[in-house]
Amino acid sequence: MGGGVGRGVDTCVYFELEMFSHWERSSCSQSTSVYRGYHMKITLDHNCLIALEKNESEASSIKKLIAMHDDKKIILRVVGIGASERLPGGTYAANFDEFKKRIAAVGLAHVEILQPISYWDITFWDWGIWSDDQMIQLERKIHGVLFPNIEFDYALFYQRKGLNPSSKEIDRRWRNAKCDVLTIWSHIYYGGDIFVTNDIPAFLRKTKKARLIAVGAGDILTPQETVAKLEVAQS
Repeated sequence: MGGGVGRGVDTCVYFELEMFSHWERSSCSQSTSVYRGYHMKITLDHNCLIALEKNESEASSIKKLIAMHDDKKIILRVVGIGASERLPGGTYAANFDEFKKRIAAVGLAHVEILQPISYWDITFWDWGIWSDDQMIQLERKIHGVLFPNIEFDYALFYQRKGLNPSSKEIDRRWRNAKCDVLTIWSHIYYGGDIFVTNDIPAFLRKTKKARLIAVGAGDILTPQETVAKLEVAQS
């Protein structure tokens, strides 16, 4: 596992031109596509990747979102912190390329990957960004919504839990919380319009959903709800 050092944020430039919005991704390595006009920015959470891999009930709706992206009707993104999520069997990816292969295998190789804040032993050396005060402030707000009973700082967490501070392995509960926080943080920080998830406990509970929207999440919907909303908007 890597972490701690970032490459810098991919350049995304926004323009306003004659009452229309023009979006151009000028240096994102995942795609060279240029989108004209306004396209909603749709962020898939990590559970969407799992749904595609396992061909779960939501997979058909997620595939429709991929088709909309391919038709340049929306801008679809995935969260890079997904590379740090626990794999089946309790292991973690050894490098970021493993994550790229996973998303490629389910038809997402061509979508933008949003870089998270770098965290030592959680994110990867080659896929994370340095944080500033404003970024951390947003992260703390999200953490307070999602995990009010888990300390934001790991040092405080392991002190309360009586964990060994010299252990090289980060406690799984704290790590999972950090991944969830950085998932929605990435959506908000990179200007997402709809966050797509089937994770009811983490994101879709009414109390949490309303507070995340107030922080700047735009909307938080299931894959099926997202497709329905977009089809109405595009009809």
